[in-house]
Amino acid sequence: MNTRGDNRFFNGIGGTKMDMGQEFNKSFAQLGLGNKVLVAVSTGVDSMTLVDLLLNMPAEIKPQIFIAYVDHQLRKQSIAETEFIQNFCQENALPLFLKKWCSKDHPSNGIEAAARIFRYTFFKEIMKKENITDVLTAHHADDQAETFLMKLVRGGELKQLTGIEAQRCFEDVGRISRPLLGFSKGRIRDYATKHKLHYFEDHTNQNDDVFRNRLRHQIIPKLKKENNKFLQHIAGYEGQIKQLLSVVDGIGREKMSSIKGEANSYSVSKWNALSQDWQEIVLKMIIQSIQKAYSVQQLAQIDALLKNKNKPQGYVELGEGIVFVKLYDKFFLKQGESTQTISQGVRKLKLDEWVELSDGSKIGVFLHNKPATESEDEFFFFSDATYLPLLLRHRRPGDVLQTAIGHQKVKKIMIDKKMANEKRKSTWLLTTNSDRVIWLPGIKKSNLSECQSNDKIQYMIIFRRRRQG
Repeated sequence: MNTRGDNRFFNGIGGTKMDMGQEFNKSFAQLGLGNKVLVAVSTGVDSMTLVDLLLNMPAEIKPQIFIAYVDHQLRKQSIAETEFIQNFCQENALPLFLKKWCSKDHPSNGIEAAARIFRYTFFKEIMKKENITDVLTAHHADDQAETFLMKLVRGGELKQLTGIEAQRCFEDVGRISRPLLGFSKGRIRDYATKHKLHYFEDHTNQNDDVFRNRLRHQIIPKLKKENNKFLQHIAGYEGQIKQLLSVVDGIGREKMSSIKGEANSYSVSKWNALSQDWQEIVLKMIIQSIQKAYSVQQLAQIDALLKNKNKPQGYVELGEGIVFVKLYDKFFLKQGESTQTISQGVRKLKLDEWVELSDGSKIGVFLHNKPATESEDEFFFFSDATYLPLLLRHRRPGDVLQTAIGHQKVKKIMIDKKMANEKRKSTWLLTTNSDRVIWLPGIKKSNLSECQSNDKIQYMIIFRRRRQG
């Protein structure tokens, strides 16, 4: 246990002389919290200072305080810490919610991330049970600077440098707020010393084998020595980054919307018409819209594919079953489809679902959930279930279509229709799962198309052209 202050740090981010309690009350009011708060307590100096500040707020703005404490069983002193917080809450008439994370449940790797998940799951349980909408954590300005520098060193997206948010949504239960984010560690320690607060030191924080601790003990003190407004400058840069990202996000969404087609697809030509910078920004936003991580190499592959006029079709695997697909003048993200199928330009028709084609028309095979038909629809009926699953692909050498006068080469049919070479390449063929061509939608059917019948189980293929105007 430690009650010593630390005068090595300047007072506050901006060097203000205002009483910390008064400043805390002012910043707390700006968060707009409910009349109940759940405080995440570790028994360290930060969280015990946060609790003391809350306890000493004026009655007219003071919320009802609930305490959440997790015994992680990671340190020998956890027994003493647990006993301390129990006595503290009893003395101050504070409701305490305590949970142990048994040693046997600790993972061999990633223990910090696992501990965080355990804590936050516990917080959500309490909030739902007690109808609390706000949980408070004791993150402060030094935590913010450490996080900023860690992400800066490790690299990544610019938005990661926005650091710890003063307030954010907490899934479906409420908000997480950090009312100490504007205060330095030195000022928190000074407050604890002045008010003779009891708290525990986590001795693992002294271990410089951990990157964050090296920043805390070796780098940040030197930066503060160079400029006593270092923490204030970090906060200022983060605010500017957030502001710029907000503007870019708004314009980016407009540009993303301007190139969007039907069924979550996007126009290749319209994307190529954007400036180089906006191409990259919009592309990232599209991928991030499905919450998918990507590498620099994958982004470069997608960029090259979209700009390659000699490759009208292609794909880039993003992992986790997600594939980026280019299909003539549209591109989209596909989940759960085999890359082998995509690479061959083959699309599988799922029963009772529409498939949109590259020209905006669509086709589907239906049995149980037949949609309302339209006057311009074209139909193909069959009753042989062995045809399934039906496949869509483009013409290949040797393709033939069975007609009433015998087999006709698909190439000859297209020539007779006076179709240009590019149109021939982009025209879809519908085949059985054994690769037997049964229909050139919108052009010609095979004689395997049956008359519509109500006396037997019969599949109906509908081809619907893109609406004009």
